[in-house]
Parts: sequence; C-alpha cells; structure tokens
Amino acid sequence: MSPVNPTQRTLPFSSLLKSIPDESHEKTFAMLHTEITEFIKNGIGKKIASTSRSLWTLKHSAEFLSLATMVARPGADGNWEKLLGSRPYRCALLTGVVMMLLEKHVFSDLLFGAGEEQAEVLRMEDSSMVNVEGFRRSALRADTNRVYLEATGGIPPLFWKRVDSITAQITELLTPLSAAVGGEIASPSPYQALHDIVALAGWLNIAMRLSPKITTFEWVQPGEAYRHSFVSVGEDKQTNTASSEARRVRARVMISTTPKITRHVRSSKGFFGGTETYDVMKPLVFTYTGRFRDWEDSVGVSSLQGHVRSRLLSSPIPLLPLLVNAVRLLALACLVGVFGLVVFGAWSCVPGAYREMMLLPIRLSFRGLKWWLGVIVRHGEVNTRYSMVNTGWSWTG
Repeated sequence: MSPVNPTQRTLPFSSLLKSIPDESHEKTFAMLHTEITEFIKNGIGKKIASTSRSLWTLKHSAEFLSLATMVARPGADGNWEKLLGSRPYRCALLTGVVMMLLEKHVFSDLLFGAGEEQAEVLRMEDSSMVNVEGFRRSALRADTNRVYLEATGGIPPLFWKRVDSITAQITELLTPLSAAVGGEIASPSPYQALHDIVALAGWLNIAMRLSPKITTFEWVQPGEAYRHSFVSVGEDKQTNTASSEARRVRARVMISTTPKITRHVRSSKGFFGGTETYDVMKPLVFTYTGRFRDWEDSVGVSSLQGHVRSRLLSSPIPLLPLLVNAVRLLALACLVGVFGLVVFGAWSCVPGAYREMMLLPIRLSFRGLKWWLGVIVRHGEVNTRYSMVNTGWSWTG
C-alpha cells in the first residue's frame, strides 16, 4: 500500500495504435533518463552522508545488493564506501539501479498492465514460437496486442495498478538508504515523481510491444574497458600514481548508469535481406583509471558481499552493556542457587505430602532466570552475521 495517493500521469495512449518512429523512442527514453536523474539528485543524492556507519550495512534487500553489483564496482582504490558516501557516485549508482529495475520489471513484460488472461495468452504464444524467427514472433505479438488494446480502449486494464505496485516496491527498496542520508522518498512530491517515472516506462513498454521491431537492452559490465561507443558522464580522479607509472593503464567502467538500447528491424533494401539498427540510447558510464590487463585490474578488489561482511565484523562492539548484563546474570544465578539450596534443605525435612508445594518456588525462580536470560539475549546480542533481508513482496503484485 502506497504512503500517498499519487495522481495518474497524462500519457498519449491514443498515439500508441499508430506507428511511432525511432526518433520518438529516442526522445522518450532520454526524457525517462532525465527524470530518473532528477529524482535521485533531488532526493537520496542531494545530501552528503553524515553518518559514520557504513551505508552498505543498512537493511538493504537482497535485490538491491544484487543490482548494485551488476551496475557498479569500486575504482582502482577498491573503496566500496565512496560509491554510496559520495554524492556523484551515489547518484550514478542509484540511477543505474532504477534503470535496471525498470528493465527487469517493466520493459521485460510482454505487455505492461495486461489482464491475467491476456498475459497468459502472450506467454503461451511466446513459448510456443520459441523456435520461430525473431521478427516474425515480434510481429505476431504486436498484432495480438493491437487487437487486445483496441478492445480495451487503448489502455491495458491493469496498467495503473501495476504502476502503483512497482512504485511502492521501488520506494521500499530505496527506503533504508533514504532514511540514512535523507531525501524522504515516501513523501508526496518524490513519490509522485517516481510514480510518473514508472508510468512513462510502462507507456514505453506498450509502444515497444505494439511494434514489429525488436528492442534490445545491453548493459556494460563494471570493470570493462572503456570504448568510444560509450558516453562518459564522470571520471574517478583517484588513482595509484606508482602503479600508473610502473604499468600501462586504461579507462575502465566503474558505474554503468544506462544500458545501450537498440531497435532492430528487418531490412528490405536491395536484393538481399538483412537487419537495420537504430541506437535509441548509448550506454552512459562513470569511469576510473585501471590497469591495462583485465586480470591485473581485478586483483585485490573485494566483492560487495565480502566488503559488507568485513564492515560488520569490524564494527565497534558495545562492551560495557555486555559486561553489565553478564554481571547481572551471574548475580541472579548465585541468588537462585543459594535460594534453591535453602529450599532443598528444608524440602528434605518435610513430609512427602508437602514436598510438591516446596518445589513451587524453585520452579518459579528458574522460570524467572530463563525470562531474564531471554531479555539479555534480545537486547545485548551483537549480530556479526551477514544476511540479505527479504522484504516479502512480489514485483507482480
């Protein structure tokens, strides 16, 4: 359930039944990227982290940590902390995370917002034609979706329900970080901005699924050597001077902010058939200066999971509370032991008929000791285990 009631963004659904040129897709994806960037910069990426605690050890979901490793890695210094602690890195990383979330949970749908029956028809149709040539399969899917949307008035029946659900789930995914650095992602204005972003992505999905053209998303892998076909949006200036002088170096990808998005269509020019492509979006990346060879560059860089474990293990342990609780437990155990011996001595001198009554205080004493031990464990335990928190919701809810 969303914390606010966002308004539904005005989108040109009526234009979807017409052929949308590649240039319009390019402009709309550029608009989507701009809105995501502004959403991050004006929210979670607006403030410098003031906490001394590692931002990677917050109660992030497993999906957030997984996505972070897919779009980012530390530079030559191997410092994971700066990727969330520094504003420019945090903005680039979270933009990549949101873009990848939209690709996984919006753009990958065969028709975003379709009813359950239509979604099942599309799945069965796509599965049954797995060996059919891609353009034929895409064209047939487009025809099926077009007929379906003509019957539903141009808008999939579950479109806004899906937008509400995914917006709430992205908000929950980013809440641990927004609570630590500020940004109030769940407040009305940021939530409305995110709701508009998801709605625009859903509209783009329908535009793609009504076209016989095939749209592909290709992500640049963190650590990959920089190419001229990439667009650099920033550079990590911190390099190892000694290493740079002793070895050949090259620019490498530290954060992959957007994927390469390409539209493919069957070519009918000339006597021979082929494929024409149109680059809708070039991959935007944040770079660092790394070593020339791939294996050399990866040496000494810990995984995100390993980094989180090391940060948890190196976090300061509150020794004083533990010592106080231990003294309390020891004193309580001594009192219970002395009291038990006194009662046991008296119990041995009493007739058998009254012995059951004499055992009652001992039982109550041990129950009290068990309860107090539970209180100490709950409030004095130091958790050094690394775990990924499952938020318990589904992206298809």
